[in-house]
Amino acid sequence: MKANHKCKYSKCTLGADGGRKEYYACPHCDASQSWRSMACCKEHYNLYVEEVLAARANGDNVNLLPERTDMSPDEVKDIVNTPIDKAIEATKKELKDYAEDIEEIGIHATVEKINKEIDKQNTRTKRTKKQS
Repeated sequence: MKANHKCKYSKCTLGADGGRKEYYACPHCDASQSWRSMACCKEHYNLYVEEVLAARANGDNVNLLPERTDMSPDEVKDIVNTPIDKAIEATKKELKDYAEDIEEIGIHATVEKINKEIDKQNTRTKRTKKQS
């Protein structure tokens, strides 16, 4: 699996380049408006919500769509508006290689497992680049 979202917290520096972190979130995450669809971690989600509230207090319009790296804004709107049962179907199809995990530990824990795998891969890549 590849990262397909970018953390919406503006001050996120957890990305490979010191910028906003890219991570994986599933169609169910987006359709159910899980914290995972907006941020790389719960702490950044809470900080993002504070940013949204402050912007609204200033009268600013805020784009509340997840920032997906693999879809256009219209495609993101479609997935956010997908009925939950269809989003679960899409997630199971997208994560077919993780079917046993979904059965045993559920979708959310499987998404966490995928993100740990992505982080591990990114750490390996960083180490290899530094040694060059």
